[in-house]
Amino acid sequence: MQTKQSVTNSNIVIAAFGLLSMLLPVSQSAQAQDIPSRDSAPVVFQAAGINAASIQSTVDAFRAALGIPNNLNNPGPLSHGRREINWDGGNPNILDTTAPVTPFNVFLNTRGSQFTTPGLGLSQAPPSGGPQGGLAVLFANATYGKTFRTFSPSRLFTPVGSNITNASFFIPGTNGTVPATVRGFGAVFTDVDQQPDGNPNHKASTLIEYLDKDSRILFSSSVPASPGGGNLSFFGIVFGDARIASVRIQAGNVAPGPSDDARHDIVMMDDFIYGEPQLLQGK
Repeated sequence: MQTKQSVTNSNIVIAAFGLLSMLLPVSQSAQAQDIPSRDSAPVVFQAAGINAASIQSTVDAFRAALGIPNNLNNPGPLSHGRREINWDGGNPNILDTTAPVTPFNVFLNTRGSQFTTPGLGLSQAPPSGGPQGGLAVLFANATYGKTFRTFSPSRLFTPVGSNITNASFFIPGTNGTVPATVRGFGAVFTDVDQQPDGNPNHKASTLIEYLDKDSRILFSSSVPASPGGGNLSFFGIVFGDARIASVRIQAGNVAPGPSDDARHDIVMMDDFIYGEPQLLQGK
């Protein structure tokens, strides 16, 4: 298992850090290197800051590393490009809150991704407003309308009854019948407050694990924090080949419901960006 705790390997690049914390004000400047060979560690892209602009250049660098074009809903398998999900229904004016469901198969056929949770289900919702009141109503917590901010308006993605989301991949256009792997996966998070700092009592709240076809961990990492209401974080990796069969995300240290405070780091998710799904080899 490879675990990213510090950046010391020349094959791993921090594409950018925004305002990670009051103690670590590092400007966005580093650029992604060439994508590594098959046997190398992945290239890491991460950033955190007070708004979308703080992470935008890192997200764009990650997109470029995965490849052009954005293949949208085109059937696969395709040899190049990437897929993206922004939870907005193609229109930032869509403010519906969807009922929690697992598996979440909205993008299974069109973009080759399925999402599950051990909780009640997964939902799309705006932080506040909308016909069903957004996250504030979904979790019966009026503070959520001000706690979270979107990267791409107007909805976020969240598990309900759990803080765990699992992603798996399939060839787009096969309705989940043809398993696939991807070369990279990244996600935007909102309101990640807790990051390890050497104190054994200070643990990361938000984690990502990347697994191969045999459910072995290829790489794992905490997501960079940016303390403060609604601040945004991004974490993604790119391998030299399509070896990621699934991804496990722990968003926050508890399931959504409590108010976000020193004990409860409640975290929501926004854009998911991943490599074009390729046929699973060696089943």
